[in-house]
Amino acid sequence: MIEKSYMFKTSFKSKEELFKEGTLYLEERGYVTNEFEGALNEREKEFPTGLPTEPSVAIPHTDGTYVKKNTILCILNDTKIAFNEMGGDEEDYVYPQVFFLLALSDGKEHLEQLQNLVEKLQSGNLVTDSLQANNTEEFRKAVENYL
Repeated sequence: MIEKSYMFKTSFKSKEELFKEGTLYLEERGYVTNEFEGALNEREKEFPTGLPTEPSVAIPHTDGTYVKKNTILCILNDTKIAFNEMGGDEEDYVYPQVFFLLALSDGKEHLEQLQNLVEKLQSGNLVTDSLQANNTEEFRKAVENYL
């Protein structure tokens, strides 16, 4: 079972701000090093992580080089943020408010968690239930119901 961390009703305006603040949050708690932010930005440029589900969601991640301790940072932002669509063209965007930032050190486990998360997102109401949360505890429960 992978530990989860939560950021509720953040007010990030861009994916870069989300990566910066998410990395700071994780770094302060001993999960990642400060290089994690740069690795997220680089990977996002090459391989976008926005899923065109309804409602949309993004799963930012990078390899485990800068991960000290495994976690999934679950973020519910107060507004939508533009993310390039996974597998789409450069001009294809999705606008999620819910994000699952993966910080996993082992490559095999990383792939398994990513596949599991995508499957759960496509088959259930994880994002819809998360968007209805009124506080961190309700957000946590919405996520735990599916993951």
